[in-house]
This record gives sequence, C-alpha cells and structure tokens, in this order.
Amino acid sequence: MKWKVVVMLGAALTLFGCSKPDAEPTESELSNHQSQQVVIVHGLGRSAWSMQTMSDLISKQGYQVCVVDYPTLRQSIDNTLGESASAISNCLSQFEEADFVHTNQSKTHFVGHSLGGLVIRSYLANHPDFVSSKEMGEVVFLGTPNHGSDVADYFVNNGLLSLLGETATSLTTDPNSFPNSLPQPNYEFGVIAGTQSYPVFSGMFDNSNDGLVSVESTKLEGMKDFVEVDIKHDKLRRDPYVTRLILSFISTGTFDAS
Repeated sequence: MKWKVVVMLGAALTLFGCSKPDAEPTESELSNHQSQQVVIVHGLGRSAWSMQTMSDLISKQGYQVCVVDYPTLRQSIDNTLGESASAISNCLSQFEEADFVHTNQSKTHFVGHSLGGLVIRSYLANHPDFVSSKEMGEVVFLGTPNHGSDVADYFVNNGLLSLLGETATSLTTDPNSFPNSLPQPNYEFGVIAGTQSYPVFSGMFDNSNDGLVSVESTKLEGMKDFVEVDIKHDKLRRDPYVTRLILSFISTGTFDAS
C-alpha cells in the first residue's frame, strides 16, 4: 500500500502548483492599464514559468506584469517567505523606477495561486505602509488554502510530506499552521475557488473542492467578491476564463467576466 501513497504524493506535487475569447482593450484602457502593475505569485513546487499563460493574457491588456519566482521545496517557511518578500519588493521597486509616466491612477495589484496567495498575505501584513498608500490596488486569491489543505493533512499524517520540506508541511488545517496564523486582510480582495476535484484525492474531502483545497478553506472574512468555477486546482492558473475574472476584479472590484 505504501507505493500507492508515494504515487499520490507525487501527483499532489505535480498538481499543487469554459473559456471565452479575450476582449481587445480600447486605447484608453491600454493607457490606463500601463500605469498599473500586476504582481503574480506562483504556488508550491512551481516557478515563475508556470504562470506564463496568465502573465501573457494580463500583459496583452496593457498592464505591467511582474511574476515572482521563489523557492518552495525543501525550504524552511522562513526562507520561502524571506525570498518571496525580496522578490515582491523588487517588483515594486522596478515599477516605481519604470520609464513610463506615473499618474494618480498608478496601482499595484496582486494575484496569488495556491501558496502564492498566502505569500501575498504575509508580505502585505508586514508592509502596512504600502497597504495604506494610494498605490495599493486589488488582491485576488486563486485556489489559496487560507485555512489549510486537507491533502496536506493526509500526507503529513503519513509522514511523507516532510520529504518536500517545512513550507509544504506548513499548509495543514491545524489551528496553528502557517495559513491559520496569518492576520485577516485589511485591504480589498476577492477569492476564486475551483470545484472540480481529482479522483485520486476526492476521498480526502467531505465537501466541494478543487482537488487540493476545499472551497470553504479559500474563503476569508471581508471578501469583496467570491466566485466558484468548475475547474481543477492546477488549471486555475492557466485557464483563460479565470484570467478574465481576475482582470474584471482588478478593474471593477467584481468577478463579472461578461
């Protein structure tokens, strides 16, 4: 039976990390978007490259895009957060120093897939001056285990998640886990949750989930908007319809992709 658990763990690592055509932006939208940045943060076991589809679609709408790259596997949670914080700060600095003219509409928005959402929450909690500044934009959490993952619970109990390091083992639903130790957001944010599970993990959940994270775990008090999509966890980061929802939220504050 142990080989089955190992196979399932490998599948979880692979995955942790309905489409409509994109609307062409108008000239005025492009001009406005060029003074706004979108910082994108990937999840566990992924890299900046894994967010390329989303990055390209958002860039085509005129936004300045910075995709954060940081280590997650066989890392302490402190190192993961330290490296990601440095990368996010670098994105903000590059945007501030860019050649284009900044206006009173200059904003920086954040999009985090899975663990990436927790990384963003941690960063913003430690940078209150930026959160209270006029440059603070919208935040979208995409399949983020805001209260931990049932799949992480399963593999921690089997003693196998430790092979992936402390950052991975920190993602459980335990009341003292990393996700549950973060302060509540004090900025505008929306949540997108997937509802299409993976058969191999479906027995680990009691309720609706995206295969790795339950819908309930994605929810946070104070959500400005919330939407469920019939998409698996890993596909959330590369589905064009999901990116349309993100673009809608950062421009209007709602997930209206019509």
